[in-house]
Amino acid sequence: MTASLFGLLAIGAIGIGFAPHSAPGLLGLGKKLLAVAAPHALSRAQEGGSATSNKSGSSKPPPKGTATPILAGAQGGAVQVHSEGCVVFPSGHPGLAASSVPELRKLAQYEQLCGGALADRSSFFTSIPPTVSEAYDSAHAIASTLKAYSQVGVTPLVFLEPGTLDLAQLAGGAYDTILRAYYGTLQASGITSDMMGMWVIIPEGNLPQWSTVDPTIYAAAVTKTAQFQKEYFPLSQASIMLDSESYPVGGTWGDGRFVSLVPYVQGIPRGLIDSFGLQGFPWAGPASQPDNTFYSPSAYLRVDFAVEAAHALGVNGIWVNTGTFNQMYTNQPSQTVTLSPSQRQAMLNGVLQEVKQVKAQGFSVAIHLFAQNKSKVSEATDWSYWQGQPDNSASTAVFTTFAHDAAAAGVPLWLYDADL
Repeated sequence: MTASLFGLLAIGAIGIGFAPHSAPGLLGLGKKLLAVAAPHALSRAQEGGSATSNKSGSSKPPPKGTATPILAGAQGGAVQVHSEGCVVFPSGHPGLAASSVPELRKLAQYEQLCGGALADRSSFFTSIPPTVSEAYDSAHAIASTLKAYSQVGVTPLVFLEPGTLDLAQLAGGAYDTILRAYYGTLQASGITSDMMGMWVIIPEGNLPQWSTVDPTIYAAAVTKTAQFQKEYFPLSQASIMLDSESYPVGGTWGDGRFVSLVPYVQGIPRGLIDSFGLQGFPWAGPASQPDNTFYSPSAYLRVDFAVEAAHALGVNGIWVNTGTFNQMYTNQPSQTVTLSPSQRQAMLNGVLQEVKQVKAQGFSVAIHLFAQNKSKVSEATDWSYWQGQPDNSASTAVFTTFAHDAAAAGVPLWLYDADL
């Protein structure tokens, strides 16, 4: 996302039942990771109750100073890393490696590793421009990116952030001229509904990185923006993505709670949004606080909230945005926390189990896996599964095994990565 800290540069999806520049993204996760490193910000949230400071707390946390219950193997060796080749995909997309789009060039590595088209969908980020003149310029640039995706046969997933815009003013129509100029210029540039793919409008609207977390204002701002999108591109798809943890109006990092997401969606007209996205990531305190961890997907990825929200929206598609870190606090050598491959595999196994439960309820599902190395920027976290090029390491095997297992379970995999 354009002004964001965390960088969400997703690459792809394998055929999903709900159909569907490069910029830093997911500001909320990055800010939460930084905020919780502070010694005073390490309390845990009770469900619907006390404040939390971490990104991915448990809804039923243990007593303070103890670790949350985690899956077998997440503490190291109980789950043996097994290696499955992700050779279950059709032929790849020619031309990725030579693309001018960094997300597509990275996708070429995944296709080479997996011997085929691991992903049909690749994400990039943009924001709503603050002026009409910038709307024209931004739309021309985004049109070029969308055409690049079309040329290689990859469907885009676009995260549309509000940037510096005031959400209440957006909801009230103050930026209608900007939205009309933006979508109209995309259309005039030759972009079609099919080329648009799916747009995720105001992602992380329940985290305090935009102008407000007020659920009513958020729903109205999403509605306004999606209506303009559908006016110009009626067959394109619109989605939303909320974090598992929500923040109260006026709250700041550390005030999050695990509560129902229905208030954020109940004001959005049915039929306008095509799918619901849920975000949740594991988290660990610095090495000096080894018991302050949240490693269980059932704790940090609240799929029960997603099901409830999807019912309220009247949608059948649910996707989750998650990942596993290799290292955190890479800018503080004495505090760096490293996960073993077996820990990461246990987490991914747990994610898959959570999503399979949602699928068993009749929903179309997908997993959006964040896998970018952010160790050299302020977030100081490496979410990747290899350095440079794919290799024969155990970390790479964790990814290929997860890709294999997700495909075997009939769960489409979306990936999120780009070289910084």
